[in-house]
Amino acid sequence: MYFWVVNFYFINFKSIVMKKSFLTISAICGIFLLSSSFVSAAPNDAGVNEKVLKSFNSVFIDASNVQWSEYSDHFYVSFSQGNITVRAEYDKKGNLLSSLRYYDAQHLPLNILCKVKKDYPNKTIDVVTEVSIPEGTAYLIQLQDNKGWTILRSDVNGDLSVKDEFEKP
Repeated sequence: MYFWVVNFYFINFKSIVMKKSFLTISAICGIFLLSSSFVSAAPNDAGVNEKVLKSFNSVFIDASNVQWSEYSDHFYVSFSQGNITVRAEYDKKGNLLSSLRYYDAQHLPLNILCKVKKDYPNKTIDVVTEVSIPEGTAYLIQLQDNKGWTILRSDVNGDLSVKDEFEKP
């Protein structure tokens, strides 16, 4: 009887160890496969319809690090163009609904750059967020000095207004 009990426990223990090993190996393989899909050099365009891809590729020819997200009735895409980070939203028909571009002062339109430098000579431009929608384009300009930060809003004409101010601790 002792032999049967020991044999029963040994067989169960062996099957449990084998099941755990199989699950561990399966989990490692699954993680490897998932992570390799994020590292791929090809754009992540699975699930994006042809109209959207055609529209995107015709406008953003030199896009890199392209990542797509699909929502119920639209797509979001995040990518880089040189040293500019871009986020854009498309509807299912391939129409560009909005875009955000993040960049430094050198890409700001000259009329706005000159106005900011004239009105805020002691502050430096940290980052610019360009917001484009069908109705127009606006710019959020983050300025910094030794006292804190100032967030400006500008339209395409260079009309500036202070949106927020923050003091450094």
